[in-house]
Amino acid sequence: MWTPASDLLGSTPFDNSFVAEIDDGQRAILRFGDDEYGRSIAGATAVTATYRVGNGLAGNVGAESLAHVAPDGPFSGVTLVRNPLPARDGVDPESIAEVRQWAPEAFRAVQFRAVTEADYARVAQLMPEVQSAVASFRWTGSWYTVFVGILPSNPDDLINEAKGVMQLAPALEQEVGDFLDGYRIAGYDLEIRPPQFLALEIDLLVCAAPDHFRGDVQQAVLAALSNRQLPDGSTGFFYPGKFVFGQAVYLSQIYAAVQDVEGVDSVVVTRFAPYGQPDNGELASGVIPVGPWQIARLDNDPNFMERGVLKITMRGGKL
Repeated sequence: MWTPASDLLGSTPFDNSFVAEIDDGQRAILRFGDDEYGRSIAGATAVTATYRVGNGLAGNVGAESLAHVAPDGPFSGVTLVRNPLPARDGVDPESIAEVRQWAPEAFRAVQFRAVTEADYARVAQLMPEVQSAVASFRWTGSWYTVFVGILPSNPDDLINEAKGVMQLAPALEQEVGDFLDGYRIAGYDLEIRPPQFLALEIDLLVCAAPDHFRGDVQQAVLAALSNRQLPDGSTGFFYPGKFVFGQAVYLSQIYAAVQDVEGVDSVVVTRFAPYGQPDNGELASGVIPVGPWQIARLDNDPNFMERGVLKITMRGGKL
């Protein structure tokens, strides 16, 4: 006869005790002793389990659902069993996510260490100089190195070098490295990297309203999809910082941005794909996927076409 216990730490090698551990899926796993803390079941050929069910919401039986009693031995003192009222107050155990959400503020400790990839990205984004961050572990032959990609809050902290190479400003790279070093666990190196930009190529067929000049509407659409700050203080659709690591670009967003431009009667997107690549179904699916280390970019600079190209074909309107 084996009996349940809360733990086996106080069990002797001769105690027939076991621990029932409940996982997040409400499945019970029975843990027996090891002949030091509780008796082992090594050599057993069969195990018969006797248990009850009905805890939680499932145990809230309805009214008039109880009709029998099952005592361990002979018993004749009960002549009638009934429950005129339904059971209540049975609740299911809280999930780990619910425990974290509803835990008192006093138990919400601030974690001053980075263990997982998500931790490193979260810690980097604590810095006001960092708009977005991503991290990944890589085995470099002798130990792990944490590669952390940084999107600066200030676009001036991204330096465009020859052949399209992008680098972080040395001062920001050093500052981020020093900050993360205070959270880094032993045995992991740090490598701070600039973002990898995914240049886009978008072609539009725009029809201007009859009472608007075609050239004015074209310039307004170019401004709406630009990477600049506009005279009214607003920013273009591809202004630095509007897209972060891994954020996909949706075709519906392009349509919405263009349709908001005054003087646009209609618009049709004829090309919607990464720059220089064939159409892999992005236009049909309505989304350009972006990798976890990539950030969408469309500068529309004729001197640097590898940073994204926007082409507009105009129709209608006044010449």
